[in-house]
Amino acid sequence: MDLVYVAEQKIHGRLGMRPPSTQSGVQAAVRVPPLVEVSGSRTWEGPAETMAPHTLVEKAKRAVERQFFPAPFTTGNLQANQWISFDLAMAQAAVHEDSGRPPEDIALFVGHVPAGACGQPRDLGLMLCGSVQHLRTKACAHGRMGSDTTWLHDLILEVERREESGLNVIPEFLNDLMPRPRGEEAIEEAAFGVHRWVASTYPPSRRSRLRGHAIVLMDADRPRSNQRLVLATPLYVEAVHEEQPRRRRRITLPWARRHAGAP
Repeated sequence: MDLVYVAEQKIHGRLGMRPPSTQSGVQAAVRVPPLVEVSGSRTWEGPAETMAPHTLVEKAKRAVERQFFPAPFTTGNLQANQWISFDLAMAQAAVHEDSGRPPEDIALFVGHVPAGACGQPRDLGLMLCGSVQHLRTKACAHGRMGSDTTWLHDLILEVERREESGLNVIPEFLNDLMPRPRGEEAIEEAAFGVHRWVASTYPPSRRSRLRGHAIVLMDADRPRSNQRLVLATPLYVEAVHEEQPRRRRRITLPWARRHAGAP
């Protein structure tokens, strides 16, 4: 598997798994360069961090399945702090706060399931959000997050800050995380707006199949407008490479070639 994103503080804090360097029987942690590239023309310097080895992520997968029984993200009426699994084509982008300047500090993964597919009664969007510090691959710089999204930007970083300090539970109401409350409708509209923005920039032809586990922040369901959006913070994201069917080689025997060339 190719790891695209790994939130190590979730692995250690939520799953109770110690860092790789302290686990007995696990090889030494691998270091990655102190560089997170978010565009082809500009890079952002960040502190060096320890990359979770594939063996640790595999153990985390089994721990999540065994302890939390994650539901598919298409499940209805998801609750905050609930574990989900996902496997779909998604766009990837890095953004920064609307009134701020680069570098980009938020990583977004955006996918969509149209109404009627997978038993969905209405259009279903999935948006995963976290810190670019956890990216393991390049992410296209997408610029400002959008108007009226400062609260959502700060919320994403606050979730990261809490996990780094050992607070691993997401409150039922997201306003409980922030000093300046926002109306529920405004919160949902900001999330829908960012999802539409990224989705319109990256059509299905420019997306890659990604899968992993995440924790729900919000399930915004709007039956009247035929829309639903699940906002979540990922534990890890991995790329799924579709195997191309091998082309069968046609073997022509010598006697057949002579026969084909005969008058």
